[in-house]
Amino acid sequence: MDLIYKIKKPASIKDFCKEMNIPLKLVIVEKNKFMFKVGQELKTKDDTIRKGDTLTVSIQDEEIDDKIIPISGTLDIIYEDAYVLIVNKPFNLPMMISKAHVGPTLANWIAFYYQSVGFVGRIHYQNRVDKEASGLVVVWKHRFVKYLVNLPDATPFRHEHQTIIEGILTQKNGCIDLPIGKKDEESGIREVKMDGEECQTEFKVIQEYNKHSLIKITNETGRTHQIRVHFDYFRYPIVGDVIYNKRAKKTDVCMLYSSKVLFRHPITGNPLDIELAMPDQFRNFLKQPGI
Repeated sequence: MDLIYKIKKPASIKDFCKEMNIPLKLVIVEKNKFMFKVGQELKTKDDTIRKGDTLTVSIQDEEIDDKIIPISGTLDIIYEDAYVLIVNKPFNLPMMISKAHVGPTLANWIAFYYQSVGFVGRIHYQNRVDKEASGLVVVWKHRFVKYLVNLPDATPFRHEHQTIIEGILTQKNGCIDLPIGKKDEESGIREVKMDGEECQTEFKVIQEYNKHSLIKITNETGRTHQIRVHFDYFRYPIVGDVIYNKRAKKTDVCMLYSSKVLFRHPITGNPLDIELAMPDQFRNFLKQPGI
């Protein structure tokens, strides 16, 4: 993979790499020379780069994960560049292969897309979206790019959801801070458990209806089923959630989607703020009389 940087101030290449957290051991070496280029000219790590230069740093590609079989699917690509792929995961599609889900999964679809465009690399998810839910998933095309995004001093990656719950909340915004763990070892069901993993769900009411509320989740820890478990614990289950909402039918759609991602691009430095339009299933539900 080529990391391409627009230089903003003079520096030696080795100092630039140090500042940008690029370890020299990751850079490709050919004929005892690091693969640093300004334009088409090969440079050494001790050479100076100037403001306005375009520096290309060639790092080692990753091998394909042969455990993920490419399977054709309708991949809804919202944004893509050389380093990141952002897709809209549909409802009821798992993200990864597991004992319960051998395929197809979102990973299978992405592997097929990579193969079709000739990209060689692995799938590195930044965020997770439950199988029953839908929405934005950020996929880094190299483990090093994901590493840069998640450095302690990097601009925090932000991820928002929207959901429709049954009931009207007394508190219109706040944070649910309750640990979650597995209900048992056999099922994938979670519940609030005092010895579970610590997690927080920050929320804000967007709009209230007769018997339902549209909620924005402004921040969450990312535990499995976290949002669904937290709201169900207080008897405000998510509409259509066949696992935690006892009134949901098997044919229902879980009214939870990953609506927005915000982050600073780890290579270009540009801010990315991507928001997904509300799914048709949400809009149709909210148009119903008496909800």
